[in-house]
Amino acid sequence: MRPFALRRLPALTLVALAFLAAPADATVSPAVTLDGPSADVVGVDGVAMAEDGSGGLVYRKRLDGRVHVFVSRYVDRRWQPPQRVDAGQRFDSSWPAIGAGNGGRLVVTWIHQYGGGVQNRMFSASLDPGARSFQVPVAIDLDVREGLDAAPSLSMGPGGVAYLAYRVIYQRQSPLLPPGTIDADIRLQRYSGSFWSQLGQPVDRIQAQPQATPTPLNGPQVSSDGNGNAVVAWIEPDDQLVPRAYARRVFGQVLGNVLPASPAEAGGKPVRGPVDQLAVAVAPFGEAIVGFRQQPDSQSAWTRPRALVNMLPSSLVEGAGRFLGPRPVDGGGDADGPAGSLGALSVSVDDRGSFEAGLSIDASALGVSGDETTVGAHVRLDDGSPRSAPDPFVARGAQGSLAAAWKVDQGGAAGVGLLERRADGTPFQRLVSAPAGGVVDALRFAGSPYGSALVGFLQGREEGRQVVAASIDAPPGGFAVYPPLEWTRARQIPISWERAHSAAGRVTYTVQVDGEDVASGLTVLRRTLAASRVGDGDHELTVVATDPAQQTTTSLAARLRVDRAPPRPRVARVGRRTVRVRTSDGVRRESSGLARVAIEWGDGRRGRGAAATHRYRRAGAYRVRVTARDKAGNTRRSVQNVRTR
Repeated sequence: MRPFALRRLPALTLVALAFLAAPADATVSPAVTLDGPSADVVGVDGVAMAEDGSGGLVYRKRLDGRVHVFVSRYVDRRWQPPQRVDAGQRFDSSWPAIGAGNGGRLVVTWIHQYGGGVQNRMFSASLDPGARSFQVPVAIDLDVREGLDAAPSLSMGPGGVAYLAYRVIYQRQSPLLPPGTIDADIRLQRYSGSFWSQLGQPVDRIQAQPQATPTPLNGPQVSSDGNGNAVVAWIEPDDQLVPRAYARRVFGQVLGNVLPASPAEAGGKPVRGPVDQLAVAVAPFGEAIVGFRQQPDSQSAWTRPRALVNMLPSSLVEGAGRFLGPRPVDGGGDADGPAGSLGALSVSVDDRGSFEAGLSIDASALGVSGDETTVGAHVRLDDGSPRSAPDPFVARGAQGSLAAAWKVDQGGAAGVGLLERRADGTPFQRLVSAPAGGVVDALRFAGSPYGSALVGFLQGREEGRQVVAASIDAPPGGFAVYPPLEWTRARQIPISWERAHSAAGRVTYTVQVDGEDVASGLTVLRRTLAASRVGDGDHELTVVATDPAQQTTTSLAARLRVDRAPPRPRVARVGRRTVRVRTSDGVRRESSGLARVAIEWGDGRRGRGAAATHRYRRAGAYRVRVTARDKAGNTRRSVQNVRTR
């Protein structure tokens, strides 16, 4: 089925599009309202997705006049009813963040506000795999000062190890502070799956250096890999008080060196404009990318804002401690930035060193693919529906698949555009909106390494505020099947295949020979096939992976070559004293072919080959012995008496 093409339609068609824009075989879900409409809903603060497709959404809501933290868990492709996380806490909670690990594991952090002049605290609660409710909140930082503008970033790996980066402000105004700065630190904590521990020092480049005044986009960012390590990035003024982007690798409890991510000069001219927005992503084996928006200044090489990325190679290779160098992804080239208004930047990276960047220029949602050496051209993600900056989020999956989300505003009606682009380039697009509609705010997005994603957003105003969620379930990833390398004569033929990774749940496998199912409903990665059922010949072997959403991916085809029939020698007299031996292994495409044919003519002489003749010197009776073996190992020994005259 061809994907439904979204067009510019009247605003009243937005809700209808939520049910029509995706073809039947796509799993870009419709919107699900988790809470509301209600004036008590305060905000949607984050979503998280684990490698296996489980995850959750965290939001704030007033209860008895106080703001509290609620979470809806996503498991088995379903959103569970929200539950309050800050149980037993009587005052307002703020700045919640969420991380997800495999098996439905969640960890949530937030700041509990005890009031002015009181040292507020950072708390955490976890929900373990199989558990139904969160554990009792535990304080993990006893002094976050006023707890304002903390801008926490929380990331959990598949095994349950998580990292939390956040800002603690000591002083906002002082004669000792340069204009546009505050006195603050960037703190980092590590969660082992059971306990939080704060790293002994802030991640700042220079702890005494002031920080840039907080904005909604310049908070610290952290992303974890699959081995319990992470990369943390932040914005900090340099020695000339120009806000730059910096990053460190984090190895357990050990901070790596400070690595400058943003450029200090370009085109032979200094870059004195500030970095005002950050994004970071890390692949399972430590390949990392930092994306940032660089503002110009009157004396720099650029006169317009730039969207730049800088990559760190995998932590397993030499050079993992050095950035490769900043490169523009805004389409402006090295000379200058794009003429339109440049929005926020999002990034994603895989272990092959390929990345995806999402950005908006004016009202266009754009995607850019690249790797460690090249940057591709812009690809339009939206269909032209947005009327304002859509600020897309992207998640790159296996073999170049993509999940993306962006805000859509159609003159008073609004929604969220969702895109799944499969590894073969096939796109599925859908525009989702809550039934009650309304303006979309606070779009949140998280993806898995296998192309799936979760989306959460706040929709509506005042009494109509709703907590809305949706999902993108990519099909199983590509994989290969492994039959015996050569022709086989075994009665039971062993085959195996790679795991087809999926974030939609458990995958089952069907084995096909020449397009016919020979085994189905398998959950293991191997199978023994009876040669009698397969039959002799050169067959095409494939395995079909099916996820719980009934999406399928077929493996790369392999050759399964079966030959259980031995060669057939034929002995015949030609003339009075000449004997001919011809040996066949059957039809060419259905047999392995002859490997060796040895002939004893019975008169002391020998011969070889598929076709051989022998002339006897005298008449008599002779016994001709033929031993023939094919490439599959089948052997036949034939003895035949001949008489010459």
